[in-house]
Amino acid sequence: MNKIAVLIPAYEPDEKLLQLVKELKLLNLQIVVVDDGSTDSSLFNDISQWGVVVLTHDKNCGKGRAIKTGIEYLAVNDFSTVVTADADGQHSAADIFKVVAAASENQASLILGVRDTAKMPSRSKIGNNLTKLLFSIMYGIKITDTQTGLRAIPLNENTAQLISLEGERYEYEMNVLVYSSQLFTDIIELSIDTIYIEENASSHFRPIVDGVKIYSLLFKKLPRFLISSIVSFAVDYSLFNILFYMAGLSSVGGTIVARLVSASVNFAINKNLVFKTAGRAYTLGRYAALAAGILLANCVLIYLLVNIAGVPAYIAKIIVEMLLYILSFTIQNRAAHK
Repeated sequence: MNKIAVLIPAYEPDEKLLQLVKELKLLNLQIVVVDDGSTDSSLFNDISQWGVVVLTHDKNCGKGRAIKTGIEYLAVNDFSTVVTADADGQHSAADIFKVVAAASENQASLILGVRDTAKMPSRSKIGNNLTKLLFSIMYGIKITDTQTGLRAIPLNENTAQLISLEGERYEYEMNVLVYSSQLFTDIIELSIDTIYIEENASSHFRPIVDGVKIYSLLFKKLPRFLISSIVSFAVDYSLFNILFYMAGLSSVGGTIVARLVSASVNFAINKNLVFKTAGRAYTLGRYAALAAGILLANCVLIYLLVNIAGVPAYIAKIIVEMLLYILSFTIQNRAAHK
């Protein structure tokens, strides 16, 4: 039996939360509300008198932490699925019920209630479209609405990992999507109404601060990947010179041995430090195939730019290395999250 509860994180909510809870109660849904450090507790007192479980943070900790608090409570109380919904009126009771119904039939799937981006205010539309494009490129997962808060999240053997994911505010919801292929069997999207009351004026999302956190999370591994690449280059360059000048190996022999060693170092660093939560798809065999492909692409692009297009070699080398650096990171990042 799939035991489902609706989880609503709330910070300084208004009457819209009361109305939503009333409608959900009429649908006989089990509800947990997390008071994330609101200054006025009267509304939560009213809700608790209706038989709704209210969990309280002493101070504002962020939406991500509120969701984690709710998940911890529901997991301990043997719930198998949590449906998260917003407290600001963006999600109708009918749409929440639709997601609950889908979750009851798909117990291992992450279910997303997705909105029509064409109906969003300009600011939200631009941000959502940019985020889903970057997310698709970097993780190979196409999601219509990466910022939806209406989700059915299975609580299974991966619940501990779900709770331990990085993020205390809105970036936590993005991180759930980042690791979705490791946590859930698949992703199911359901169309829901696109509701923005007064241009979403009651939202506590901070476009600059929270936006920076979300994009910092998406690009978090890129600086470490750069360091890994620099270390590997240093190993390759140093070992080549030692083998050529001190050991007497030929330039070709020195190049091959140095590249094999530096590639092994690069794979070890990437697997254990850069992509330290890598899934089963990130293997030495696939890395070797990628390295061979990158080397071939390097040779072809250099030839085309220098010999065909007439670009100076020192400029062509920089262009090619930058392009292949991004390509290598994207491919390895996708593999690490499968």
